[in-house]
Amino acid sequence: MNPPIEQQEIVSTCSPLGLRQLDHWSLVVAVSNDRVLQTNLLASPAIDARCQVITKRGFPSASKAYNSGIAEARHEIIVFAHQDVHFPRDWTTNIERALSRLAVEDPNWGVLGVVGMEKDLQEVTGYCYSTGLQMFVGKPFSRLVEARSLDEIVLVIRRSSGLTFDEGLPGFHLYGTDICLEAEKRKLKSYAASAFCIHNTNGIKSFPMDFWRAYFYLRRKWRGVLPIQTCCTKITRWAGPAMGTIARDFAHRVLSPRKVGRRWEDPDRLYQVVERERTELGSQ
Repeated sequence: MNPPIEQQEIVSTCSPLGLRQLDHWSLVVAVSNDRVLQTNLLASPAIDARCQVITKRGFPSASKAYNSGIAEARHEIIVFAHQDVHFPRDWTTNIERALSRLAVEDPNWGVLGVVGMEKDLQEVTGYCYSTGLQMFVGKPFSRLVEARSLDEIVLVIRRSSGLTFDEGLPGFHLYGTDICLEAEKRKLKSYAASAFCIHNTNGIKSFPMDFWRAYFYLRRKWRGVLPIQTCCTKITRWAGPAMGTIARDFAHRVLSPRKVGRRWEDPDRLYQVVERERTELGSQ
């Protein structure tokens, strides 16, 4: 049994002048496929001896898995990532840069991510590569972008913020949106940072039923602050956009099936191809 949070020794990464580098950090991942975990996330060059890796298996929801990870985390900075995400060598440097800026500009920040819905413009901001979408999502950006919701592929919190995930939220969807709203309720801001990563995932032709269970849970929970624009749909009181998405998904699945990308079985080759293309795009 783990000691209560307040009794555990927390290794701080903060100096009197703010966070200078990510000397130590905790990584929490919910695992359903160990091969995918080993060849993607744990093969990341950004994960080294400074990182406490916490794996969670057999949990019915991301929220329960992640809260269990928070209880075990020894460090102030906790990263939650999908098992099929890969952090290239410069990922740590980019996250360190974002954390250093936050230490100066908003030390009481709530949640940090790599892809999110920009609060003011209602546009998706981020920078990653998705095999499911077969494309780069976004492009490098220099500023921190305030976000109202963040994609779940990578989320970062401060352990001292006291933020946890809602264990009533079923399944493994939309918890990024929910924890950003929990932070907002506490007057904490959330941000997207330019920290490129690769999501080696299977594409989907339609949202599964588990996604809609999470959608309607958040619709009930956050009814007083709707509408909420997530990275993939809009949550509203009357669920109109959801009905439209369900209709389009049905059309794509039954009437006019669309092709989607698949996870690469040779991740090393994927990383080489993506890094070469990223270098070429950066030189244009």
